[in-house]
Amino acid sequence: MNSRVRAGWSRTAVPIAPEMSVLDVGSGAFPNPRATICVDRDLYDNRHRAGAGLVRDRPLVCADVTALPFRDGAFDFVIASHLAEHVDDPDGFCRELSRVAAAGYIETPSPIADVLLHEDYHIWRVSGRGGWITFRQKATRSRVVATICDCFYRVYNAAQPQCERPTYQLPDNAIGRVARSGLRAFGGVLNRIGVMHTRVHFAPTRPLRWRTIR
Repeated sequence: MNSRVRAGWSRTAVPIAPEMSVLDVGSGAFPNPRATICVDRDLYDNRHRAGAGLVRDRPLVCADVTALPFRDGAFDFVIASHLAEHVDDPDGFCRELSRVAAAGYIETPSPIADVLLHEDYHIWRVSGRGGWITFRQKATRSRVVATICDCFYRVYNAAQPQCERPTYQLPDNAIGRVARSGLRAFGGVLNRIGVMHTRVHFAPTRPLRWRTIR
């Protein structure tokens, strides 16, 4: 019988039975507690993505996600959280995930989140609908959009001082503590209702399908 495992920054519940082998691809600073094996491209930290060092608390394989060193169907389930928006080759990424596991979960920033927070190192805006995951290459922002979205970024991430980009500095007093708690609660609500994330599940009865729009 499957149990519910929390996956991704959204903490989405995914069905993974206790006996299933699980691959976490792009595990970085936050490997899923249920993962059997983790994969990351190198042993360097990923502070540019998460403000924290690479975690190595279980078997870790250094590999590129478009050329995973595992046999077909090696795992029962694969998790790829906040990785797809970074890859150079979305087709290779999807082919490899569906090759090494018949079931899995992919999570990325939603198109809305990517517009509002606009991380420069994200290559793709990723959406999921009707059983498809769609990769759209990001275009250059207008100056007006950039100004508005950079202001949103400064406010939204004010409670997360580890961000590389500038954020508004909250005062170190009661007002600042209340504002920090409010912003964290606001971000948590957006995460859980799905506004900030694209979430794609695939399984043997619902195989992964994808398209890339450049």
